[in-house]
Amino acid sequence: MKSSDIRIVLVEPSHPGNIGAVARAMKNMALEDLVLVKPKQFPHEEATARASGAGDVLTRARVVDSVPEAIAGCGFIAATTSRDRDQYFRVLDVREAAERIVSESRRTPAAVLFGAERTGLRNEELEAAHVLIRIPASEGYPSLNLAMAVQLVAYELLRAQGARVVGRGPGAAPLASPEEMERLNAHLAQVLEEIDFRDRTQSGTHLTARIRRFLQRAELDENEVHILRGILTAVQSRRRHAGAGPSGPIYLDYAATTPVDPAVAAAMSACLTLEGDFGNAASATHPFGRQAAARIETARAQVGALIGAEPDEIVFTSGATESNNLTILGLARANADRRRHIVTSRIEHKAVLDPCKRLEKEGFNVTYLTPDRAGRIDPDAVRAALRPDTVLVSIMYVNNEIGVMQDVEAIGALCRERGVAFHSDCAQAAGKVPLDVRKLCVDFVSFTAHKLYGPKGVGALYVRPGARPGIQPVAYGGGQERGLRPGTLATHQIVGFGVACQIAARQLAGEQARLTGLRERLWTGLAAVGGAHLNGEGAPRVPGILNVSFEGVEGESLVTGLGGLAISTGSACNSASAEPSYVLRALGRDTQLAQSSLRLSLGRYTTAADVDFAVEAVRHEVGRLRALSPAAAAPASWTAPPAAEAAPAPNPSTAPGGLGDGRDRTALAGEAGGPGQEVWVRFHLLVEDSTVKDARFQAYGCPHTLQVAAWLARQLPGRTRSELVPGRPASWAEALSVPVEKLGRLFVVEDALHACLRRWPQA
Repeated sequence: MKSSDIRIVLVEPSHPGNIGAVARAMKNMALEDLVLVKPKQFPHEEATARASGAGDVLTRARVVDSVPEAIAGCGFIAATTSRDRDQYFRVLDVREAAERIVSESRRTPAAVLFGAERTGLRNEELEAAHVLIRIPASEGYPSLNLAMAVQLVAYELLRAQGARVVGRGPGAAPLASPEEMERLNAHLAQVLEEIDFRDRTQSGTHLTARIRRFLQRAELDENEVHILRGILTAVQSRRRHAGAGPSGPIYLDYAATTPVDPAVAAAMSACLTLEGDFGNAASATHPFGRQAAARIETARAQVGALIGAEPDEIVFTSGATESNNLTILGLARANADRRRHIVTSRIEHKAVLDPCKRLEKEGFNVTYLTPDRAGRIDPDAVRAALRPDTVLVSIMYVNNEIGVMQDVEAIGALCRERGVAFHSDCAQAAGKVPLDVRKLCVDFVSFTAHKLYGPKGVGALYVRPGARPGIQPVAYGGGQERGLRPGTLATHQIVGFGVACQIAARQLAGEQARLTGLRERLWTGLAAVGGAHLNGEGAPRVPGILNVSFEGVEGESLVTGLGGLAISTGSACNSASAEPSYVLRALGRDTQLAQSSLRLSLGRYTTAADVDFAVEAVRHEVGRLRALSPAAAAPASWTAPPAAEAAPAPNPSTAPGGLGDGRDRTALAGEAGGPGQEVWVRFHLLVEDSTVKDARFQAYGCPHTLQVAAWLARQLPGRTRSELVPGRPASWAEALSVPVEKLGRLFVVEDALHACLRRWPQA
């Protein structure tokens, strides 16, 4: 490697004098290629003065607008840092990095990036590098001396060249093993098969075999293989989310849970095996425990930073449900001798409502506030509900079903004014909207990892320092988390939680705008269906949640018919229940609209194509169910007899139900249930010569109701009046595997057949 093969890149240098000093350091070390990314002032007379004989370096220096422009054409990138970085960044000391750069001479030219003097390089700039170089710096004065840093790196590069470092340096990842290469090739073949890739070129040579040879010649190291396999996995994931893969529907249930981000999974995997940080953080007597404890404290800072909290204000739990229980039960029981009143709302998550109901059995009083029709809790209603013995107010920030955001800041301010503890369930807010616990005046905040692309089974509770004395634990043993939450800390989960929070914070602004656009695109499409009601309309809502009720359809049948979409009818914790959403009922929706709601929640991997597919799928299924309902027009008439056989229309008073063709044919209908009820069924029969010639049905109800009605309509042709009803509901349920809890709905179907019998004239 020659000196001309090394490019020095200064990213946003803030002082022109430092640029001149760097040029002088480069001249001393025979380096010539200098690139400046958005310098604050350049050219500048102070830069020229400080260069002192290195003016030719300044003259040749290029100014560009971005790091990608600066490193264009470079085969190996190194970036410098003087601060500790996240565990998934690989950091080498200067000598080790210089040896690695020289050993990678096949990748010349090489670029070395230096950040601004005080702030250094940003994470996205560091991610462009193959390796990071740690620049020694005093903890008391972390500001980087650019000229000294450049000279230090350049010196070590010249030393490494003089030492004739060859091959892959000790800082490099080892070459991938034959087994790892085989796994990469197998993974690639799997993806090519999934996308139906044609394996032959025009020359007839197997393209996959050529790709295998190309990969082998590339001498991939372990990291490069992992990157390629990550890309292949991402391709498979995107196809699944687009509904094109073999694994199923488009995922639009991000409010229920989110997939773990690959970077999170990688960080977690580094804490599981003997080679990683697997130790017990409480074992301070050996390095394994101390390393695990350090990883946990890093994660604690990352989690706290997402919500504007200090690390020591974060208590790790198993999730938001535990955090809610710890706050509500722990605070109430700790103050039971003085205050026994709690204020919450009717639309909280069950993880808040159920602990409140438990406290009611223990003698506490709970006031449940009713939202307005948009789903908002009026802060004045909270003020009016406060009593001298109120110990806690618990109001969620973002509703998990309708996405409506409460005025938590106003509620927090009035609670602080009245000296009442304030808790907010922020499971659907953290990582989705800006969250600052200081600004919101909250004492306790619950949130969880799996709602923001972290692992399930770990969450956090923010505890304001001044509120800590007022809460007691609800479990005992071990004393972890400052005595509030005992138990061995799950290092891998907590580390994953921390990385997920860091990624969410970095992407927050961009994701907010993107998801808001997708949500509005989705609502515009669904509103065009007609009879669609936006739940939470007029209230501020989180970008990723859309909840819509549809007139004239039954909710369970609607979801069942949307097999290409992974969605829910409300909270994931309640979507398996046939009961209408208590949140929508609290908004004033009637039972039918509450049951016919869909919650479509968007996330990091949702695309515009996903949204358009969802709109078309819902439009089709709503139209199908409405056409099937008894509220729609009756089925088209049976085919009229040939004209030669036609007879004058009969007189209804003498031939009721006759079709007027001279035959003994009667069309009749019978129904049971009705509008507003959970089941409504109508059968239409064409009777000829005392025998059912044809049968059709209309039905509104659950999928099992529709299934049984359709099955019966196929059984009825050929039956006489005396044998019209084929068996009893219990036998139908057995034949069609209908759950026993749905048997009552089949009695309505039976009643519709008996109504047909009553309309069928006796011989």
